[in-house]
Amino acid sequence: MKNYLSLLCFIICLSSFSQSKNFDVHKKYSVAQVLKDIDYTEKYLTKFHPDPYKYISKDSLHTFIVSIKSKIDTPLTEMQIRFYIKRIIAKIGCGHTDVAASKKYSKAIAKLNRPILPLNTFIADSNKLYVLNNLSKDTTIKPGDEILSIDNRPVSNILKTLFSVYTSDGYNETYKKQGIRYNWFKYYYSFCYGFRLDYQVKLKHKDNSISNYKLSAISSLKDTLILPKKDSVAILRKTKTCTYSILNDDKSIALIDINNFKGKHWYRFFRKSFKDIKQKNIQHLVIDLRDNGGGQINDGMNFLSYMIHKTLYLPFDRKPNLMALNPKYKMNFGSRMTPFIFSTMMPQWPKNGRLRHYFITLPKKNKAFNGQVYVLINGKSFSMSGVAASYLKYKANSITIGEETGGNIAGSNAVVGGKFILPNSKIQILTPMYHIYHDIEVKNEGRGLMPDYPTYYSKDDILNGVDLDLIKVLELVN
Repeated sequence: MKNYLSLLCFIICLSSFSQSKNFDVHKKYSVAQVLKDIDYTEKYLTKFHPDPYKYISKDSLHTFIVSIKSKIDTPLTEMQIRFYIKRIIAKIGCGHTDVAASKKYSKAIAKLNRPILPLNTFIADSNKLYVLNNLSKDTTIKPGDEILSIDNRPVSNILKTLFSVYTSDGYNETYKKQGIRYNWFKYYYSFCYGFRLDYQVKLKHKDNSISNYKLSAISSLKDTLILPKKDSVAILRKTKTCTYSILNDDKSIALIDINNFKGKHWYRFFRKSFKDIKQKNIQHLVIDLRDNGGGQINDGMNFLSYMIHKTLYLPFDRKPNLMALNPKYKMNFGSRMTPFIFSTMMPQWPKNGRLRHYFITLPKKNKAFNGQVYVLINGKSFSMSGVAASYLKYKANSITIGEETGGNIAGSNAVVGGKFILPNSKIQILTPMYHIYHDIEVKNEGRGLMPDYPTYYSKDDILNGVDLDLIKVLELVN
């Protein structure tokens, strides 16, 4: 009994947010204040965003915002306001536009114990939700058990709600699916439905039996993630963001795994790696862009110049205006000066009422790769990773394997960005300044790059760490 009371006290402590002396995260804002923040969001989102009506019409967006406002009939906390604001932002179809907590709120919860669902999860088999790690004390819950409902909410409804607050390019959903997997699902769940001391979970086990559980929340500060082990390859060269390997079972295949397009020794890494590939006369090169969220454009263009043998162009533009000087659009000094630097240093001319610039990179002739390129992609292949995947497909005749990229096939909004702050809640809306156009002949239908060889991971594939994408490369080579 004593142990039970101690545990109960511990969990109750988790549910009470640590309070900053100067800020109360439980503070509620009046209906009038919330509505004013929503109106401010609509006004300045459409003013500052480079392409707000690419995937939704002005009237449709306004109608949706009116419907959101009609739901506001009681005072809300900042987190509750953010839920509605994120749903509005997600409607414009820009993965680079998002919502952040106010600075005071972020500071107040930086070391906060929050009571979270004691399960890490993943999605497979046509949007079914499975247990990856059981962090509860109930040992009858096993990895691979299917989650049917949480707090009497069917999983299909939960995923629909979580997807509604997750921003992505166009109509893409693979970016959302990959973004809420593993340890992230429980945080998005609590963001949408609230943090609880316990969670009611219905599970289907391997033998198809169904059980109901009342699971005590765990501390967010004690959160743990254990990923399935995958077969490793011998790494010949690496940086913090890249590795270069030769596949052990086939010496004619090189593998470059890029986690992010940035980092120290970037240019030296690729210079030496492609030199080694050329010296060894390797004819098959795998580029792994899975879970690569993007990075620096110049670094990405440098990488592409080893495999694309023509001058590379990456166009981007925005409406000519003095937005960078607007005090409501918050930017650091370097970002604020960037548009003026672009105007003096980069090729530019008006096109369709917008001022267009170009990133330009020359091909690397001495160390150029002339063999077959295979690109591994998934929903987290986003931003510069999406640029790289599309350019390799259409300019280097690469073979793509995996799932639809999170980054749009034809372009996105990026380069530099800033934010505007809502007047009452001080919630921050992050928006880019420019629209990027991929220099390829494709139609923008609001989707990512589709793979030549799609792979479909089953529950068991994920639990066992099976790499279906790399297996497919070996099949194609042999």
